[in-house]
Amino acid sequence: MCQGIPRSVLEVAPGRLRVEVDGASRWMQAAESLTREVQAGSYVIVYAGVAIEAVSREEAEEQLRFLADLEAQFPDTDFPKASA
Repeated sequence: MCQGIPRSVLEVAPGRLRVEVDGASRWMQAAESLTREVQAGSYVIVYAGVAIEAVSREEAEEQLRFLADLEAQFPDTDFPKASA
């Protein structure tokens, strides 16, 4: 299952955006209309490796807090390896 995740825009180029993903930067495809709308420091929703829409900083931070809280409720678990 994929879900849209807010990402901070680091750089804008025609047809693509460089965004921060877990401390690293990655280029994502984006519609030309979106690349004209955003700038470094903006937030976008990334879905399946594509930046699909701009969101406000407040909305992005709220979604990121929600996701962090959700993840904290499910501590890492070591799963046994599948047998052949």
